Amino acid sequence: RRFYLIQELVGGQSFSELVKKGWYPSQGEIKEIAFQILDILQYLHQLNPAVIHRDIKPQNLIITSKGNVFLVDFGAVKDVYRNTLSYGETFVGTFGYMPPEQFQGQAFCASDLYSLGATLLFLLTHRSPADLPQQRLKIDFRGSVQISQHFADWLEKMLEPAVEDRFQSVEEAIDALRQKKSISSSLSGSIIPQRQQPAGSRIIFTKNYQRLVAEIPPCGLNGNNLLLAILILSVLKFILVWKMVTIVTFFSTVFFLEFWIIVLVLLGLLFDIAGEIYLEINRYTFKIEWQLFGLSLGQITGRTVDLKFVEVDSSVNFLGQKTITCAIGEGAQQHKFGSKLTKVEKRWLVEELRDFLGVI
Repeated sequence: RRFYLIQELVGGQSFSELVKKGWYPSQGEIKEIAFQILDILQYLHQLNPAVIHRDIKPQNLIITSKGNVFLVDFGAVKDVYRNTLSYGETFVGTFGYMPPEQFQGQAFCASDLYSLGATLLFLLTHRSPADLPQQRLKIDFRGSVQISQHFADWLEKMLEPAVEDRFQSVEEAIDALRQKKSISSSLSGSIIPQRQQPAGSRIIFTKNYQRLVAEIPPCGLNGNNLLLAILILSVLKFILVWKMVTIVTFFSTVFFLEFWIIVLVLLGLLFDIAGEIYLEINRYTFKIEWQLFGLSLGQITGRTVDLKFVEVDSSVNFLGQKTITCAIGEGAQQHKFGSKLTKVEKRWLVEELRDFLGVI
């Protein structure tokens, strides 16, 4: 009994060759590649019996000049078939790209999903997954890539070491990648115990052994900032009227200086009302970003290893007012945020950050 493989001759370059030439596909391009490969796997896995490739890797994926992706080299399928007929043990795959179960001669449809995830990780990092750090037997890739949280969660699910923790079918993986909703992962079972969040707090907070995220929402209109806004607008109106009845023209330096000072104060007030703060720390990098209406006003990034302390900081601003903030020490610098949080929220958030960073 003979086993024949009939494969189309494909013109193009492998992912491995393109990466060697400096190809850095965007997240959007990598997602499109993922969908194409998932479509291929969907066809293979629905055959009876299901065809499991077992050796998906950058060298076995060819992309044409038109952007079409082809999966090649089904030699592993032939090897498995031959060994099955002779009741032999089967061990096929490539180190770094094959899941743990293949080391034991086992393969499932979810095994190809692991290999696909590892291949996409190679496109993102230009490094073999075997060379990336590991945490609790999982590839710890988040500190090495700049991708959306949803895509990172999806990749993490694809790369679960235990086959039962991965997506169980190609259809499930496609649906999860297409729908930007929360992706459950075994990571949720490894959450660090955290303190009770203060009652009424609107901070969106998640923490596990690999990553901490705190999203501080806008404080909105309240009595204090509403009165201040009315006062500032009244002063601005007074200045405009006063300038109209004086010999100082609208185009004078003095007028523009006064005007822009008030505009800057109003922008600061607008951030107090509608601004958001996004804080993310993983084992390798950290980021603090200030956003207004979805637009980034600025951000601070750095290495997590350089963070030396976290504290509730008290200082006096240029108006002589006492300001209490959360502060993270990076070397000789202090990064302050969260001035509009309540005292209880500040203390709680600082303690959570200390727990995660292991600093006092």
